Amino acid sequence: MSQYGAFIETFRTVDYHTEAANTAIDEQIQCSAGQRLALLFYSIVTSTTAHVLYLLQTGALAGARNSTTAAASAAQKIINVTTTPTDPAGNAAAASDIVAYRCTDGSWEFNTIASVATLAITHTNNLAKAVASGAAYLIFGTVAHGSYQSFTLTASVTNVSPAVPIVAVNPYVGDPWYVTIPNATAASVIQTMLFAEINK
Repeated sequence: MSQYGAFIETFRTVDYHTEAANTAIDEQIQCSAGQRLALLFYSIVTSTTAHVLYLLQTGALAGARNSTTAAASAAQKIINVTTTPTDPAGNAAAASDIVAYRCTDGSWEFNTIASVATLAITHTNNLAKAVASGAAYLIFGTVAHGSYQSFTLTASVTNVSPAVPIVAVNPYVGDPWYVTIPNATAASVIQTMLFAEINK
């Protein structure tokens, strides 16, 4: 049992990951239905520029915490949603906004928006898996218009998470996290990140 008062159901890890400077380092953290994601540990090396680690979430707006109105087959790009889609800041959802939708097998699939026509959202990539009617559809937006928890990464050192049992907890049960380091000017390196799914 964790200090948060919950049992850990499973762990999820991020292994070594870096990108060239000015290319974001992105990770998509799955979460099972009925569980809550918690960040337990990170070790991230920065070069000569301080960076920020962002854990993107959707916020509370209905437009960002949406759902589908019809089933969508794999290999298509369009999903229809119930509520006028917005980013977490309340702006109209737009091209390049990051999204995730719950697939029929229970996993989350991440994508980006290519265009929006009222309630019909066209994605940059074809759906890899089918999505059912009534499935959760989450809009993370971008860092500029997002809802997130963030951690400053000091330049030229190995940044290790604070010495606490849980570093961050997702405010929403069952939601995935979109993890990103914008990685401007000089590249960072994720050495490892450890997440847990907890039962409350």
